[in-house]
Amino acid sequence: MDFPHLHLLLNHFPIIGTMVGVGLFLTSLVVRTEDVRLTSLIVFIAVALLAIPTFITGVGAQEKIVADPGISNDLIQRHEGAAELAIWFMEVTGALAVIALWQCARRVPPAPWNTLAILVFSLLTVVLMARTGNTGGEIRHSEIRSAEENTAPYAALAYFEPSPAKFTRLMIVNKWWWAFMMDMHFFG
Repeated sequence: MDFPHLHLLLNHFPIIGTMVGVGLFLTSLVVRTEDVRLTSLIVFIAVALLAIPTFITGVGAQEKIVADPGISNDLIQRHEGAAELAIWFMEVTGALAVIALWQCARRVPPAPWNTLAILVFSLLTVVLMARTGNTGGEIRHSEIRSAEENTAPYAALAYFEPSPAKFTRLMIVNKWWWAFMMDMHFFG
């Protein structure tokens, strides 16, 4: 199994899992059930963890399909930018869920700021994950693309998506970013 196949196998879990997590979290707020809330937090954490290999296999898939003449590099870049933005929001949502689970384990009532932050970040993450899935589908499925999108990146959220080249430079050149990521790797 190569990276494109593995990416296709994994890429639905973060999208659908985020939707399931948001549904459970909203249900827990309406019904005020602690068990449903804990389940939603576990779903957010699991999805945040699954998003990492999904993103990594996407980079590997890009390397394999970039030489295919039938695939637009602009669409690949747009999907990569959407994925970078979505994974950051997903990881923040997962980290907030870890904090909330930690509070529950200590038998402390959930902090209102944490509940609000999880709600806001998870709702934004659903939108970003759906967009990432859509831009990924556009790479191979021309029937879902509109005429403007065939030639250049075009979307309302495209302005906020990081350029993959700038993101890579940030990771490699910036010594503070590198130190932060190494700390996260060893402490996480």
